[in-house]
Amino acid sequence: MLERNSNSHKGDNGRIMIIGGSTMFHGAPILCSLAAENSGVDLVFPFLPQSQKEAAKTYSLNFILQTFEEEVLTSKDVKTLVNFSQKMDCVVMGPGLGTDRKTKEAVKLLLAKLQVPTVVDASALMYSNELPEICVLTPHRGEFKQLTGDDPTPENVQKWAKDMNCTILCKGPQDIIADAEDIALNNTGNAMMTVGGTGDVLAGFIGGLMAQGMMPFEACKQATRILGMIGESFEGLESSLKAVELARAIPISMAKLM
Repeated sequence: MLERNSNSHKGDNGRIMIIGGSTMFHGAPILCSLAAENSGVDLVFPFLPQSQKEAAKTYSLNFILQTFEEEVLTSKDVKTLVNFSQKMDCVVMGPGLGTDRKTKEAVKLLLAKLQVPTVVDASALMYSNELPEICVLTPHRGEFKQLTGDDPTPENVQKWAKDMNCTILCKGPQDIIADAEDIALNNTGNAMMTVGGTGDVLAGFIGGLMAQGMMPFEACKQATRILGMIGESFEGLESSLKAVELARAIPISMAKLM
């Protein structure tokens, strides 16, 4: 488990902001926020569409909910989000944001302006031309190919991590994690984890670890390993797996595995 200073106060052990959700995808930012909360951060601030606020309330009493100006992220939200992010230890952007034209423009603006460690996930990956100084990208293999034009090999993932000055987690049956200096492979997990929402949980878990001070490369290594082992623990016990079960199993698994 992560060490906590005995003299710390509320907020000292991580403040995280989750930017996600759209008309079609209401569950993604909730799953991401749950994973961040269960990673051990003190405070979780989900930013999502107004229509999804009530649903998010039912999943945690601790979420400090904020809403977009409209039912999707737009440039109207950028100033508020950038200002709010300055009080955060990490931002996760992308889960469920969708591909609305107005959202695309807002994501580009945000990525150019954010100055805190950021995890870029899901549809936000497609607009990642300019990135925060400390940044993790979490494409699956198809998204990596779409983003770069290269096959998702360890060598290519590290090449792009160097070129983009970030950490890249390329998700697949074997996860590839790379930054400019190191490469790691993760083989935990199983086919039960192909269900919707597992990527949102992973992004929130990584962001939660980073908000608590873990370096991006190590956060990706630990989050992929532990979530994969949680997935493996369900095999033979249940016929299917839900992403919310992964998120809720994080605390006890961290206690055993970190």
